[in-house]
Amino acid sequence: SNYFEDLGLYYIGVVYGNDYGRLEKALRKAKNLNQSVVIHVKTQKGRGYTPAENSPEGYHSVNLSGEGRDRFHSAFSKKLISMAERDEKIIGVTAAMGIGTGLEEFGEKFPKRYFDVGIAEEHALTFSAGLAASGEKPYVAIYSTFLQRGYDNLIHDICLQSLPVKIMIDRAGLALSDGATHHGIFDVAFLSHIPNISVFAPITYGSLERALEIANESDAPIAIRYPNASESPRVVDAFYKDGDYENFGVRTSAIPKTPDYVIVTYGRIVEKALDACDLLKAKGFSGGTVLLERLKPYEDITREILKHISSAKAVLFLEEGIKNGGAGMIIKDCMSALGVNTRNFSILAIDDNFAQPNACVDIYDMLSMTPEKIAEKITKELV
Repeated sequence: SNYFEDLGLYYIGVVYGNDYGRLEKALRKAKNLNQSVVIHVKTQKGRGYTPAENSPEGYHSVNLSGEGRDRFHSAFSKKLISMAERDEKIIGVTAAMGIGTGLEEFGEKFPKRYFDVGIAEEHALTFSAGLAASGEKPYVAIYSTFLQRGYDNLIHDICLQSLPVKIMIDRAGLALSDGATHHGIFDVAFLSHIPNISVFAPITYGSLERALEIANESDAPIAIRYPNASESPRVVDAFYKDGDYENFGVRTSAIPKTPDYVIVTYGRIVEKALDACDLLKAKGFSGGTVLLERLKPYEDITREILKHISSAKAVLFLEEGIKNGGAGMIIKDCMSALGVNTRNFSILAIDDNFAQPNACVDIYDMLSMTPEKIAEKITKELV
């Protein structure tokens, strides 16, 4: 007898899953039994490719970007370790993604202050709420697409009590390699309507470090989202040439006093906004980009945005996330509440779909978010 049979289930196993013949035989047997069956399958990760067999973690996913190993999650890990060396209350929590979130290095450095709760995001959040209620400073790192599993825990266990849990949202934005199941396009929308939580979206290593410093001093919940990407030198040059990471929140790039247009955006897609500005400049249009690295609370951010867009003929909010309930809609609503005419304000975001292409295409092109299509949309607003 075993656990499954004690529950009244027919059990087949253990089946060697890398042997297609044995696996098919087990599946056929289960099909013919005409009852509930548990098939216990054991496989070897990377079977048949020696480098993957020897390093299953390193070959867990394929990097199609051509970028090096340096990522936002590694910058997060380095900064958190540095902070934890000075603050014994800092604790790292992950849900079976220690390597992917960068927390494995934290665990090697502070084994008694690192918790991998397994594939249980809901528990990771509620556990972190308990730690925060006990006076600790938990940093729970979860991929954006998996944070959705803990929505109820975010509301009732963390935000309702305004507990100072720091939620590090990795893989924010479109998943260029893993497809629709891994897109991080909903977190801004569902976090934005939860009271008591702030949302940051740093897009340089320096601003990520500053966000972590601010979060560590806060006694309220804070979510910090960042992409699975490397820092863009062009973004740093455009928005942080002065190296002033203390001035963190709303940054601008080369916006004239009376611009034809302004693009307002956040996250990785700011690079495409900058490229679109180059295309528009070649057409004779003047304008620039407003970068948001703080989102919620929206009222203060909206007032900052208005300082830069009030004289623009066209304002485009560009969002690598779901449009319904997203930051663009909320900011437009805040502007209306302040008595601002928003007729020249438009939103380009993922409009009520899962960003799931049915062919091998450039997903940004499919969503009309390439620099060329962004520039085309703004041009239509101006002519």
